[in-house]
Amino acid sequence: MNEDFAHLDLSQAAQYAVDAALLPSLIETFDISLTKERSAIESLLNGDDVAAVRMSLHSLKGFVPIFCETVLAQEVIQLEALVRKDSLDSLRPRMALLVGKLLALEHDVQLWRARFERDPHDPGLFPSA
Repeated sequence: MNEDFAHLDLSQAAQYAVDAALLPSLIETFDISLTKERSAIESLLNGDDVAAVRMSLHSLKGFVPIFCETVLAQEVIQLEALVRKDSLDSLRPRMALLVGKLLALEHDVQLWRARFERDPHDPGLFPSA
């Protein structure tokens, strides 16, 4: 969408919002959910609660693909599938990388929201039709 954002891609989110005026509200909800699930995964990384990790990944899988570029969305989907059959220990390095990417996505979302606050009519914030 924009070179300012490493992982944020609002192409699909704009379709869900139906009206561009609804996009900021949708992004605010996404911001809250993303932070919650990323924090949960980060805090679970050193533990062995596979069910909790699986639930957080499952939640992310439901909404992250709507707001991010394809590669990150695919990583979330793949990890959610892998955590069902592989040991958490074997997935920790990949999960740690995912947490870093989710942090970058959070940063993108916060940057988007700050830019929107400054100028709600900035055409660079909305996907092209």
